[in-house]
Amino acid sequence: MIGIRAAETGEASAIAQLVVDSYAEFQDRLTAGNWAIMQTNLRRAVLDPGRGQPLVATVDGALGGFILYFPPGRSDGVLFPEAWASIRLLGVAPAMRGHGLGKALVEECLRRARAEGAQTFGLHTSELMKTARAMYERMGFTVVRELEPRLGVRYWLFQLGLARAD
Repeated sequence: MIGIRAAETGEASAIAQLVVDSYAEFQDRLTAGNWAIMQTNLRRAVLDPGRGQPLVATVDGALGGFILYFPPGRSDGVLFPEAWASIRLLGVAPAMRGHGLGKALVEECLRRARAEGAQTFGLHTSELMKTARAMYERMGFTVVRELEPRLGVRYWLFQLGLARAD
């Protein structure tokens, strides 16, 4: 049974490791130095989510996935307009893939964004994350523009228009 809930403070270390493990498949596509930077950045984002709301997906109570949700008015104002709802850092534990956890996490964030009156929902993804990008496109997200490369990798900004929840 898949569940989505707010991450608990005491889970931060386990979640940070889950996220690093979920991105480890990209290690061979980065230089050793860039992989080290990515791991540090991933851990930092989990341990200090800023204005984001950390959510986890569980399967029969076991941690399986993570996403950082930014409600409308709390996006960074740099990558995403502040009024947008947005997400960062979607990760699913390798052993838990194929059960719909990633999609369930994104759908929960979309549900929250609609309920909170967001009109636009944003995310960014890279050339490494082909499975995630395909999922986002199936969900209706479209490319806004290509972003500056990070760690030697191409990234794109995506958006989805949201119908008002009346």
